[in-house]
Amino acid sequence: MLKTKTLNKYILVETAYSVITVFIIFLIILSSNTMMRLIEEASVGNFPTYLLLPTIIIKITQYSIYIIPVSLFFGIILSLGKLYNNNEMAVIFSSGVSPNDIARILASVILPVSLIVALFTLYLTPIASEYRYKLEHRLKNEERVDNIKPGKFNTSASGTSTFFVEKLTNNLMEGVFINLIKDQYTQETVETSKTAKYSIDNKDRKFIVLNNGSIHEMVGNNEIRITRYREHAIQLSQELPDYINSRSIAKSTYNLFFSTRIEDKAELQARLFLPLAAMILGFIAIPLSYSAPKKGKYDKIFLAAIFYFLYFVSISIAKKMYILGYTPSIFGIWWIHIIVLLLLLYFYNLDENKIPIRN
Repeated sequence: MLKTKTLNKYILVETAYSVITVFIIFLIILSSNTMMRLIEEASVGNFPTYLLLPTIIIKITQYSIYIIPVSLFFGIILSLGKLYNNNEMAVIFSSGVSPNDIARILASVILPVSLIVALFTLYLTPIASEYRYKLEHRLKNEERVDNIKPGKFNTSASGTSTFFVEKLTNNLMEGVFINLIKDQYTQETVETSKTAKYSIDNKDRKFIVLNNGSIHEMVGNNEIRITRYREHAIQLSQELPDYINSRSIAKSTYNLFFSTRIEDKAELQARLFLPLAAMILGFIAIPLSYSAPKKGKYDKIFLAAIFYFLYFVSISIAKKMYILGYTPSIFGIWWIHIIVLLLLLYFYNLDENKIPIRN
């Protein structure tokens, strides 16, 4: 009994370490790529810096439903491949342990990870996706002139305003130039001022207050009207159009249950079966990890990568076929998981019969 507990703990620790390591590597690669792209966008004024951290967190949450299953899959293959390479697995099998016993041991890792995937895909990821699209809706429609870069021309989100500031110190701008187009029926208005600063009123509306400047307006036939002022305010914030959540990926799982749209039904099935896919990947990684001693612990990585790629591409194809009506509605997208599940049973049957050969 003591030897069994020691063996179980050894296999679980090795597997958990590999899974966590693979997860961290994938997370660093994907989040770093996203971070660099967002920082580049922010540096040229196309993305507000205060949204960098929330956007990165949203992206990580969205990535997790794919990173976690692949980390579990490759983590098991790497850990068991190491045991095969060191002849440790041959000793384990010679003591009477079968691949089914290994599966029962690793179930302590596979099942909790599948539940974590369920938490992400059914609850956390839809919330993050909805928040992401709300941010995109806001950035697309609001006038983001509060992100002015000194020494360069800055254009608002709608393209109706151009700002130039010579110097910016804290909240005080100096040498301000503003070119405004109110609507399609009004000609351009050019404003200049010595200084300007931001201000927020009691209704949380944001303004830019210009001091000691002038307004040049085109009126009549090429006539220019000049208005000089000591203080003039321009409202920056505006009422945004209502956000309508029409994307299935951003809808809550509860709402998808009661939707009749084919896209929503496909999204619901994809969410429900993703934890099952993670579980299948975890268990199928056990027979796929087999390699002859001294052949290399990374011997099956290429084969595993092909299997993972084909599985998830098949899921995407099955989902698209269901949405387009190429498969009967009763099939949905669950049939692809049944095929892989049957393949899993076949692998375990084949693996069980190969135990004498391994010894």
